[in-house]
Amino acid sequence: MAYLDDSIRTLRSWSAGGAGGQASGLALVDSILAALGDLLALPQAVAALHEAAACDQLLDRFLVLADAYGSFQSALMTLKQSVAELQAGTRRGDGVVVTASLRAYRRIAKELSSLVATMGHATRCTLPASRPLDTTGNEVIGIVAEVAAATAEASEAIFSECAAMSPAIAQTSNKLLARLSIKTAAKKAAPETAMAILERLEKLEECIDRLETGSEKVFRRPLQSRVSLLNIHTPF
Repeated sequence: MAYLDDSIRTLRSWSAGGAGGQASGLALVDSILAALGDLLALPQAVAALHEAAACDQLLDRFLVLADAYGSFQSALMTLKQSVAELQAGTRRGDGVVVTASLRAYRRIAKELSSLVATMGHATRCTLPASRPLDTTGNEVIGIVAEVAAATAEASEAIFSECAAMSPAIAQTSNKLLARLSIKTAAKKAAPETAMAILERLEKLEECIDRLETGSEKVFRRPLQSRVSLLNIHTPF
């Protein structure tokens, strides 16, 4: 459990500063949840959690995390599609496509903001009072709860940073629309304007690819933790 204590501190430190970006945060979340899986396989953990009053709430916490990352993956897929459409619209100087992409960005930003709020609520939840347990039992329950809370805190930071992507791209696209609206004939954006936007979109696409890879790994972890907790709480 000492390793998990160190991992919790590392993850909370990242949440406070965001060093390395969202992909780095996802890697830390994946690592701490993998270590939690190892802990939940130990006989001491099974004994501590078997009849713990807090187990139901821990199950709920990991369900919230799994749902959040399922929604996050969906938002990333939509964002990636919008980026591809915006790239095509930029190359063609198609204001209609650019406008449609902007609407999609705004929807994604709202979805991500909702996830941020959900994770913020999850970090403030407290566990109910449990029956008296030995020192090891209390330590196990405490560490599982801390992992869930630290994961929610990091997820709040990750989702918040991703939500900030949409306004930034929207601002760039609005400049393109403004340029398109005053162009005549084919309504093409100035080459330097289109090139700058396409470079930004290419970087965003690469960032989304990294986030998709990381979120796919993380999505499975809360589900696995929840299954382990269910098996402990309701053994066959």
